[in-house]
Amino acid sequence: MSQLVISRLFKPSGFNRILKSSVCKDVIRHNKKVRMFSSKPIYSYMLIDHLLNATHCSNDQAYYDAKYKKELVIKDKGLADEVREAMTVGFSRKDEWEASLEKSEDNSTSLVLVNNTMKHHLPPLPSTSLIHNVAISNSPDIEKEDLVVAVKFLGSQVSLCKPFSNSDSGWTNINASGSVHPFSSLLYSKKNKKFLTVSASGNYLWSVDLHFKEEEDEDEDEEEEKCVRPEFAVLLDMNDSLEKLWRFRLESLIWCSRTDHLVESPSGEHFLVKWFREDLMGKKHKEVKIMTQQTEAFLVFRVDTVCSDLIYTQDIGDLCIFLGHSEAFCVPASSSPGLRPNSIYYVGSTFGVHDIANFRTTTFFTEDKVMLRSTEFPYWPTPFSCC
Repeated sequence: MSQLVISRLFKPSGFNRILKSSVCKDVIRHNKKVRMFSSKPIYSYMLIDHLLNATHCSNDQAYYDAKYKKELVIKDKGLADEVREAMTVGFSRKDEWEASLEKSEDNSTSLVLVNNTMKHHLPPLPSTSLIHNVAISNSPDIEKEDLVVAVKFLGSQVSLCKPFSNSDSGWTNINASGSVHPFSSLLYSKKNKKFLTVSASGNYLWSVDLHFKEEEDEDEDEEEEKCVRPEFAVLLDMNDSLEKLWRFRLESLIWCSRTDHLVESPSGEHFLVKWFREDLMGKKHKEVKIMTQQTEAFLVFRVDTVCSDLIYTQDIGDLCIFLGHSEAFCVPASSSPGLRPNSIYYVGSTFGVHDIANFRTTTFFTEDKVMLRSTEFPYWPTPFSCC
């Protein structure tokens, strides 16, 4: 393979500095069967995998903190930027819709649907609303006119829109007051053809059918408006794993905040991921200390969305779970070199990788001991296997 092709596969600055010759040979061998789509690094997770293999002693580019073994310090600022990009490039899916935020000429922000061929602006949302995540009914058997976009706002508000419907393309509010975890993500399940999330306690599965029906919402103080009422199912654990978890895991997490994220595998299997973060007092900024949050741990459960069974697991096989500010998703590790099976890749207020089997969480830091982070929306594009 020519040097020109290699330079298109990877940004030379990061990989030339850090990849060993043996790794480069593996990269070249894998890429002989891959067609070039852009100048973006196709196998960006090769860089992440190599960094995770850093020794616990200092080297030229990255090292694990001697005191806090779970902190991976990236010494070079340019490399840290490349890691941030590699972790947020993710995958791109052909012919399916993705959501993004776009600023107009009047400096207002609107939600836009884009795919490989076109862009579509959605109806205006309330100007004071903060979007937490967006889920789209991307599925081969869904006609364009029946496509549904669901927006979960920061809090419990959820709104639905059929942007290509001839009858009504406006937003429909869901009566979700208090019934949705305010900081957890919304998922569209291809298997169930429903939008799914969990309640604030995590004990109930919350769902809205793709073919939702609007009802009149009567309120004494407000005018009548159409809304959609969700369905609920109790999540039950069928063994004593939760009791064991409480004894051996949860005691150390009692002071952590928690978000819950449902994710669906390509085969239609569902997982519930509980993401725990702890508060940390960061460096001073203008003589004022800044509070930050660091990822502490994850708990993963298999979920039967039909029977509502919930079973704790430390083995999801060849799968990788991706968590961020957009819809959580899951792909086989074998779909891209560098991905680690049975792992969680997370981005946002903290960046890192969690090994589900050994309960080890590695968080990325820069040389000045600041956690690698990003506030861009969305953090994860939707997945697509490049094979």
